[in-house]
Amino acid sequence: MILSSNPRTPAFWKPPVTVAPGGGERVVGVELEFAGLEMEAIAEVITGVYGGRLEKTDVWSGRVCGTSLAEFGDFAIELDAALLKEGKLERYLTKLGVERAETFSSVEDFVARSARHVVPMEIVAPPVPVGRLPEIEQLRAALHASAAKDTRASVFHAFGTHLNAEAPSFEAAEIRDVLRAFLILYDWLKEKLEVDLSRRLTPFIDPFPRDYARLVLAPDYAPDLDTLIRDYLRHNPTRNRPLDALPLFAHLREAVVFEGFKPKLVSPRPAYHYRLPNCSLNDPAWTLAAEWNRWVVVERVAADKERLGHLAEERLRWLDHPAQVVAGRIAEKVREWFA
Repeated sequence: MILSSNPRTPAFWKPPVTVAPGGGERVVGVELEFAGLEMEAIAEVITGVYGGRLEKTDVWSGRVCGTSLAEFGDFAIELDAALLKEGKLERYLTKLGVERAETFSSVEDFVARSARHVVPMEIVAPPVPVGRLPEIEQLRAALHASAAKDTRASVFHAFGTHLNAEAPSFEAAEIRDVLRAFLILYDWLKEKLEVDLSRRLTPFIDPFPRDYARLVLAPDYAPDLDTLIRDYLRHNPTRNRPLDALPLFAHLREAVVFEGFKPKLVSPRPAYHYRLPNCSLNDPAWTLAAEWNRWVVVERVAADKERLGHLAEERLRWLDHPAQVVAGRIAEKVREWFA
């Protein structure tokens, strides 16, 4: 039921399926966004936990190699430049009521002078087996003890925690059911996560459209994989969803995904990119285990076909006739089953 390397390590729940489609234990990648630390200081935090050495690529990116987790890959450190693309930073600042000063000739000029206050640095941990997740919790604890600043430290800090959970199945029906479970649990997850206002104002976790939810939750929706992907792309021509399925779809059907997306915008990988949680490094009570366990609830609902069907009916009623009482019933059932 739980995974813990010692009594003081928070408990990580086991998902219903621990074996990857190709065999072996499923892996999970963790990405943490934060501010307040230069690259060298971030590398010191990582090497203080896992050993290794920093190899800089440029002023904004580098890798920590030779760690105790080197068998799974390196730790990447980089400036998260996604806000700089396609005018997203300017639109975000406008939502916050910030006008670009005349002294800045462009958004890029603004960021060049104040990037560490607005644009997060990011640690991308190597994907580790589910049973090794407690070792990544050690990084969270070390960052908490450092000068890192999380999403609640400033109105400008729209920082998140991303989990890249290797898919337990590549079958169209199973992927559909994970999407169904997430759509059902979305409001419950937002309630539990207390998603920060600054993150809700950014375009990066825009909710799924209601028409797409109605399509996927319909009891007779049974697409093959290509149809599932094309339906997703038609309703979600963006990476900006709290559960981004495009990396998984690109891994399975690259040609289909790239009919509508430029290859450089999607990195194929056999994982769901779950990006809803805040990064709350400054909160001593916050843990990666809690965020992972909420994702496990999504997988548990997806795996329990009877419950999934009942909850899908409830969610469809809520979509057609929004009422707090219906949403409340879903939340109550989830609390009862997975408290």
